[in-house]
Amino acid sequence: MATTEEKKESSARSAAGTTVTASSALDFGDLKNEWSKLLEKQRPDAESNLLKVNVRASKIDPLAEAALSKVKEAYSTNENTLRKLITRKGWATELDRVIKRINSLRISESKRVVLAAVYPALLNKLLSCSGADEEVKDEMGFTDSVLFELEREDGPLDRFAQEVVKLVGAKHRINFAEDNVLCDLIAHQVRAGL
Repeated sequence: MATTEEKKESSARSAAGTTVTASSALDFGDLKNEWSKLLEKQRPDAESNLLKVNVRASKIDPLAEAALSKVKEAYSTNENTLRKLITRKGWATELDRVIKRINSLRISESKRVVLAAVYPALLNKLLSCSGADEEVKDEMGFTDSVLFELEREDGPLDRFAQEVVKLVGAKHRINFAEDNVLCDLIAHQVRAGL
């Protein structure tokens, strides 16, 4: 218990211009470093779930993994710039609702894996267009817009299917350059299976 004199001395110190931080005033024992990071908000490695689509922790086929990395490379975006845009425009609450809705959707795991790889790029594309302020406020409509961009013709799912077909063709020494129609038919079947 603090005595009356200690309370007066403490208030005199704070009035004199010296600030007392919560981490220095409280004894956290062994957890002092972790708590000081939390209290001072100096957590550069902290990841918000704003740009993260949940996927199951399952093993992906190596060919599909290679195709996914090519698609992710094609749809790369600067996430820091995107986060700054979201913060500046004040869209964090709306986009948090959108990502929660996307994570709760019943879509196939293969679509979810591709969506997780390209979600920041799709979000960047949708937020960069004019009228994004009104679209973000409608969380159901914005979720549908994200899924439309994922599934549109020549979108990420089509590109993923084409990359898988190319890699399987290369593995089995099938020359799709001679018969481009066969490549398109197989890619269409792979895309339908996603």
